[in-house]
Amino acid sequence: MRIVAIIVTLVCCGLMFYVKREWKAAMLIMGAMTLTLVNIPVIPLHKANLLLQVAFLLSEWRDMPRHFNRLRNTPCLWIPLLIVSFSALLAALTSPYTSIKETIEYELLFKYFAIAYAFWAVRKEKSLKPILQVSLYCLIVLTFFGVLNYIDKNAIFVNALTEGQTTRYGDVALGDIYTESDRFRVQSMFNYAFDYGYMCAAILLLHLHGWYRHLESKRDFIIAIACCSIGILICGCRTVWVSAVLSIACYYMWAFQLNRNVVYGIIAMMLMVISYHTIPAVEEKVNQVTDFFAENSEVSGSSFQLRMSQYMTVAIHIEGHEWLGQGKGYWEYIYTEDQESVRDLYGVESVILQTLLERGIIGLFLWAAFYTAIFLYFWRNRKRRKKLTGLGVSILSLYLFYSIGTGELGSVYPTMLLLGITMKMIESKERRLKLKAILRRMTRRRKLTRRQQLIVILKAMSR
Repeated sequence: MRIVAIIVTLVCCGLMFYVKREWKAAMLIMGAMTLTLVNIPVIPLHKANLLLQVAFLLSEWRDMPRHFNRLRNTPCLWIPLLIVSFSALLAALTSPYTSIKETIEYELLFKYFAIAYAFWAVRKEKSLKPILQVSLYCLIVLTFFGVLNYIDKNAIFVNALTEGQTTRYGDVALGDIYTESDRFRVQSMFNYAFDYGYMCAAILLLHLHGWYRHLESKRDFIIAIACCSIGILICGCRTVWVSAVLSIACYYMWAFQLNRNVVYGIIAMMLMVISYHTIPAVEEKVNQVTDFFAENSEVSGSSFQLRMSQYMTVAIHIEGHEWLGQGKGYWEYIYTEDQESVRDLYGVESVILQTLLERGIIGLFLWAAFYTAIFLYFWRNRKRRKKLTGLGVSILSLYLFYSIGTGELGSVYPTMLLLGITMKMIESKERRLKLKAILRRMTRRRKLTRRQQLIVILKAMSR
């Protein structure tokens, strides 16, 4: 199984130099869905998703000047990237636990900059077709291993690709961490069950948009919805369930003109879901109902009081370092050196708390500024591009609900890919409108020669 995964990775890296750009975007999505655990020995960087990004950049080497020129003329892209670059470099310079080289490689080039790679790889909305097709096959594979994981109570694929590796909390194989757990979860092809559910929820939004835009058949859509729903349910993570429901609600409320009763119903559902995570009495009653269908279930949730106690724990750890935090990589380093000193941080599972701990108030502000800049871009284009901006906002809301509820884990990279694809589809629509406007002007100006008309069109296309 490991050999097959390595061969698939190398074949995809080779295909990057021969296929069209939209298929390159599809392979990047495929890597995020199925190859997160693949490590290739001997070759530098090792990880499959890093190698796929490198192969993409090398395959686009000749067009890099044009890509950078387009990036320079796209404020919705370079402004967020400038914010996240400043944040990452500030964190590296003020932290004794990580180097600038490591931060540039793994925090920027192979993580947040994926939003630019996806932006370059996609041409227009029809470019979603190969992405939807490839992601459908990946969903089938994910569901196959997910169902096997659910039946056998251990992740066969995870154990095969991480043979010899064990968890930091004990001598347990990475694919068996939930086997004896009070609450069993399905990992499928991921290290964390949360990431499996998150990926299914994100791809569900993509196929939902593809269906409404008539970019895939009814049969493919039904298969995709079935696979995504299975993944979201059997991953066993309530944060994923909540995030999926709220993000789908965001998509419908943003993209469609709904009547008043439907809007009220969606708002009521969202309030009920949020109250479950904030009001202990509601949480207790819902758990009593859900426990009726489970054997020996002992479920505990993340209540408002629990979140407040976690915040107080973080506040104690960053006392005297409130503005810049303890430094990026603090938790991992201290855990390796002295486990007991950070034992009280085991339950800190929110990106807000994690950012406060390692990057402080300034780091949290820059994190919020990055995602606010992206949201404002969708907000500015909402009237002309309702469905596309609805897709972008729903993906963004899915990430925020998930990361605030349980931490980022492996959610950032696929989120950047999907946001980059969505932003490029919006921009391609805008460029076409500009070209049409230019052509209208030229028809009015009869004095322009054909050569002059061609020069004007080429200038517009280069922007």
